[in-house]
Amino acid sequence: MSYLVLHMDKFKKEAIRGIQSHNRRERESRSNPDIDYERSAANYELHEAAASNYAEGIQNRIDDLLLVKSVRKDAVRMCGLIVTSDKAFFDRLTPEETRRFFEESKAFLTEFVGAENVISAMVHMDEKTPHMHFLHVPVTPEGRLNANKIYTRQSLRKLQSELPAYLQSRGFAIERGVEQMPGSVKKHLDTREFKQQQEALEKLIQESEEATRNSRQFISSLEQREEELRKSIEEYERQAEEAEKFLQENSSLPKASLFNYPSVLEKASSIIGELKKALAVKHLVQKQKESLQQEVETLRQKQIRLEAEYTAHRKHNHEEKEVLETQLKKMKRIMAGYREFLLLPEIRPLHIEFVERKRAEQLQRQQEEERQRQTQEARDRERRQAHFARGMRMR
Repeated sequence: MSYLVLHMDKFKKEAIRGIQSHNRRERESRSNPDIDYERSAANYELHEAAASNYAEGIQNRIDDLLLVKSVRKDAVRMCGLIVTSDKAFFDRLTPEETRRFFEESKAFLTEFVGAENVISAMVHMDEKTPHMHFLHVPVTPEGRLNANKIYTRQSLRKLQSELPAYLQSRGFAIERGVEQMPGSVKKHLDTREFKQQQEALEKLIQESEEATRNSRQFISSLEQREEELRKSIEEYERQAEEAEKFLQENSSLPKASLFNYPSVLEKASSIIGELKKALAVKHLVQKQKESLQQEVETLRQKQIRLEAEYTAHRKHNHEEKEVLETQLKKMKRIMAGYREFLLLPEIRPLHIEFVERKRAEQLQRQQEEERQRQTQEARDRERRQAHFARGMRMR
């Protein structure tokens, strides 16, 4: 059975525009090579009142709260839940069932966060695995903007348990994902390393299935060849039996005399011909049997070798799969510890400062590259003008 993947993110004001661009495919992404823009037309929005402008929709909802204090600049204004599962799960569903899976998930999450807080429920069908981005304003039942109050450790565990249970009640064969703790194998869609590991596992499965198909086809062809040779030998044996029967019935010759020797001679020649034919057929049958035995033995040896190779291949795939799963577990433990580390009150400001500094450095590098490009273009333009002027003077 497949596992439910439910991943939550929090977004501040400066990230909202990028999330909208990604979800609505407003421009081509350079950071996500998994997007097939030729299939983007198959994406669909499940929230009827989805905001065409996320920032405006969020601000309108915040204005409706009539908050006494103004919202801090670094406040979380939007939360996102990614809902998905593995590729095998969706391969078993029809397009209609896939849509119903996301509709049921959206209905449950809407009940959890409140319909008035939902911004969008966009389903992406143009990546390797179908998934839904469920976005909402983090408003508490008391009417406060507070993502931390909504998504506590306890509420996340409850959500991760109740959503798969609800989906099971709606007819979907899906289980709760493993909790994010040492030994966890829970998968997150946005983890690049996981995608690579998952593709490797799927490739191993495909190779095993291909080896199984080849083995079955070979065994089938072996059985067919045996049947053809058996029928051929049966036909030769039938001819030999007919020749022997003829000899038994016509083995005696009448007494030869001066008057009947031509007919006796003719009959004797006929008997000798049938005898040669019977001997030839028997010899041919014996040769065919020996050839059949040799060919069957060769095919049997080939079958044994193929089965041995297939067993070794499966063993190798199993060992490699265990290695990949171990790497996945290690990666998830590292990521879990890293995320918890970043959420520490004394670490988070330093992390934000580090990210902003890196962004500023990247922007500075881009600006410097742009200045250099413009300077080079100006120099090239001056050289072309000087070359043109010299040409005019020489004329």
